[in-house]
Amino acid sequence: MRRRIVFGLVGVALVVGVGAYTAYWWIEAGKIEAAAVAWRDSVRAEKIDASWRTMHVGGYPFSFRLELTDATLKNNATLPAAALQAPTLTASIRPWNFSAAWFDAPDGLNAALGPEGLAFAKIGAEHGEGAVAFAGDGPIAVWLSLYQAKADAGVAVAAKAVHVWATLPAKAPTTHQDAGFAFAAALHDLAPPAVPPGFKGTIDDVDFSVTTRGAFPSGSLAQAAAKWRDDGGTLDLDHFGLRWGEIEADGSGTLALDGDLQPTGAFSGGIAGFDQLLTALVTAGRVKASDARIARLALAMLAKPGPDGRPEISTSFAIQNGEMFLGPAKLGKAPRIDW
Repeated sequence: MRRRIVFGLVGVALVVGVGAYTAYWWIEAGKIEAAAVAWRDSVRAEKIDASWRTMHVGGYPFSFRLELTDATLKNNATLPAAALQAPTLTASIRPWNFSAAWFDAPDGLNAALGPEGLAFAKIGAEHGEGAVAFAGDGPIAVWLSLYQAKADAGVAVAAKAVHVWATLPAKAPTTHQDAGFAFAAALHDLAPPAVPPGFKGTIDDVDFSVTTRGAFPSGSLAQAAAKWRDDGGTLDLDHFGLRWGEIEADGSGTLALDGDLQPTGAFSGGIAGFDQLLTALVTAGRVKASDARIARLALAMLAKPGPDGRPEISTSFAIQNGEMFLGPAKLGKAPRIDW
């Protein structure tokens, strides 16, 4: 009898607990819908237009999942204007953890920079997902993955997968030594706009991570970049990796801006398959054939057998006075930034 009473009390407690949690869940779900509508209406004053065809909160009992169909976000306050569109967009949080949110665009998404109908940069993907996490006064971390991604900014590129991570500091840097915005990316099976003869049609893997040093002020891009440079701002290339058929490269270094707001910096790392790399640079018109022959001789003197027996060099890469150098070999003009 006593055992039956105990089980009965436990059952009642469970029923009451589940009922209370269910009521809490539905109340909070209603608040989430109301907050989404309120946010949409409030940002119009900031020239941000958000819209959707339908909205629903699901995920009971283990999450709150805001589901939008035909979602569109247009930010006309930025220069250039930006727009995002997704047939289906979801945002999820856990009832026990409001410091992290997960996003999913299972039916793909499209983004554009520039005025409507005249966008100069576009990106699309068959599937996208990501997350954002923040804790109190700590940094904000953002992750985004795009699958079967395509981009067009005058030159079209595509990738099987693109993974991006970013960290925003809790406080803006105050000196040129303070770390600011950090960004990392990994691209797989990247299809470049042009492929040199003899190379694979896709670059197997490209990954890099960078950290800005110093505060990047507001204002026009050129003015902000000049102020950042004058205050000693730099860009740390924490890591760079490339694998493209026979070519493999890795390195790290520091980049800054010179008096003309053009890149200058020094990097160190290793390269395997440098002969194929020079062939590609000649084919692309970046290096003269005569310069490539001299570079091959210079690099061959530096090469040592790698783990697989192929010649491998540990050398430096530098950008100085508008020229690129791989070790002692001059590679040609560095790309210029048009501010």
